[in-house]
Amino acid sequence: METILIPSTAEAIISTSSKGDQSKWRIGEKWIKQNTRGYEHLAEYTVSVTLANSTLAPADFVTYEPCQLKLENNGKLFGCYSLDFRGADKQEVSLERLFEKHYETTHSILGMTTLSTNEKLNQIVEKVTDFTGLDIRLPLTRMLALDAFILNEDRHTNNILFLYDTKANTWELAPLFDHGLSLLSDEKDYPQKVDIAILKRQVKSKPFNASFKKQLALYDGPPFIYKKRLQNALAEQSNDLGRIKELLKMQLDDPTYQKLLIVGDKND
Repeated sequence: METILIPSTAEAIISTSSKGDQSKWRIGEKWIKQNTRGYEHLAEYTVSVTLANSTLAPADFVTYEPCQLKLENNGKLFGCYSLDFRGADKQEVSLERLFEKHYETTHSILGMTTLSTNEKLNQIVEKVTDFTGLDIRLPLTRMLALDAFILNEDRHTNNILFLYDTKANTWELAPLFDHGLSLLSDEKDYPQKVDIAILKRQVKSKPFNASFKKQLALYDGPPFIYKKRLQNALAEQSNDLGRIKELLKMQLDDPTYQKLLIVGDKND
């Protein structure tokens, strides 16, 4: 595992998740994140491995690598890093910020208890099309399906990102990123001593519904995770993934997620 020195001159960028603040640094082309609640670095890495064994193109997701962080005043900590995916002339705009730019809020839709999960999705998708010209239904629902598979509890509306090209005046959905709070990585809320099957039932999803199954039901696209490839990749891991391997074995065998899995394909 690579060790990255965080010099005393590096300015920490405090990023806020649904569970508190996290320190990040940008050093060269690397974005580096520090663990705060458990094994977020291994969760990010494992999701990268999962997506590398899917039908998604490499440009469709951000690849994370686990690392040790050497801080001059705090000794060694664990974290992960990724390369900057934004490119030149592109601005990051979160889903929440996109609505705010048009003097609206996502809460006006997502907070409506009279709307079904599907109705909330329809209204968000229609608004995004009005604002950007993009039809994000398939990639958005695929994102939610992935979240269900990896038990990602941090898909808030600032964690759905768009890239605006200031020169071309065009929009695109950013690659999938930031899955640190998945795979039961928060050991404070999901202690190692508790059975995984019990912990799975405690995790809540965002942003359309607190039920992963209800958000998963929104996805009607083709399967996209190669089951055998992922199993082989996990078996061959040199990194100690701890309980992640057991959790993903349960997910891969769970009938709930079979519609996401490619089984018996000639490329599997």
